Amino acid sequence: EIDIYIPEHNIAIEFNGNYWHSNVFKPKEYHQEKTDICESQNIQLIQLFEDEWDNKKEIVKSILLNKLGKNINRIYARKCIIKEVETKDKSLFLDENHIQGKVGSSINIGLYHNDILVSIMTFGKKRKALGNKINIVGEYELIRFCNKLNTSIIGGASRLLNYFIKTYNPTEIVSYADRRWSKGDLYQTLGFE
Repeated sequence: EIDIYIPEHNIAIEFNGNYWHSNVFKPKEYHQEKTDICESQNIQLIQLFEDEWDNKKEIVKSILLNKLGKNINRIYARKCIIKEVETKDKSLFLDENHIQGKVGSSINIGLYHNDILVSIMTFGKKRKALGNKINIVGEYELIRFCNKLNTSIIGGASRLLNYFIKTYNPTEIVSYADRRWSKGDLYQTLGFE
């Protein structure tokens, strides 16, 4: 059983109330198993929680529009300028445009269109909270990537990642996909394994 199914896009959406979908009422594996069952049927399940809808409604709407190919604005990355982004500007952009909000990062690379930040990719040393035991020179984590609300940047992720590789010469880059929102297809497109 799923809340919303859009067969022409093979997308399903679950709206999870915080109370009834907490660990008190659902087994730890419940949400992952539901994602796996949908994926076995070639359906991407998007699971959003009540607090995300209450507190980040515009970001949620933008993500859903993007998944359905209905973004209002389309910009080609080749028409943008790449610049390093100041920490305060990065934090504000991520809070306004990324479902998880701002995060600490040491390298922040943005695409600017007509002097407006429209896309960002952030990097830093691999985070200990995610299992990294030691920091090795040249190893990085791609921590955040997002576009401005309701905007698709065609080729944006690739252009930002290529700039990072040419400028910082990493020996390894790792990243994580939030399976509630994504299957991680972008990483495969970018050449990640």
